[in-house]
Amino acid sequence: MNPRYGYLIEPLGSEYNNTKNIAGVDLVVNTTIEDAAFVNRLGVVVATPENSDIKVDDIVVLHHNVFRTYLNMKGKKTKSNEFFRDDLYLVSPDRIFLYSRDGKWKTIENYCFIKPVDKEQDKSYFQVEKLQEHTGVVYFGNKNLESLGVFEGDRIGFTKNSEYEFEIDGQKLYRMQNQDVCLTITTTE
Repeated sequence: MNPRYGYLIEPLGSEYNNTKNIAGVDLVVNTTIEDAAFVNRLGVVVATPENSDIKVDDIVVLHHNVFRTYLNMKGKKTKSNEFFRDDLYLVSPDRIFLYSRDGKWKTIENYCFIKPVDKEQDKSYFQVEKLQEHTGVVYFGNKNLESLGVFEGDRIGFTKNSEYEFEIDGQKLYRMQNQDVCLTITTTE
């Protein structure tokens, strides 16, 4: 099978990452399918359209609704619109944000991934917030950001409500578009 416009992708593991092993027992940590937080966002490419940078067997980071199961208007469990058949999903390019080949991650077009930074704690009182608001470090950049002088490792400020959270290689990262990176932060010491 060779898709003409999208990618044929299967989940890496299962469609949901909603179990934790505690004392040798697998426990389900969510009670509803409506919660997107536990939907798997990693897939393996099975087939690609022609002239694609993404190749067969690459691991891709996808939109949370690709592998999602939901209840339709009649209350019946239904797979996402991307479901094709036999655990395969036909995914359009705009739902893929990052891919990995040979252990190296590469962003797609206008997307970048930002690692949040810890908030500097004031020792005189207890603070609930652990992360610095609207601040992070470029973890996976792209050529467009580099042309603007923003490189991987740079501390940046980003726009409000642009934090679309992912876990990649054990790191909590925010997926953003280039226009969400609004400034670079330089420190003077």
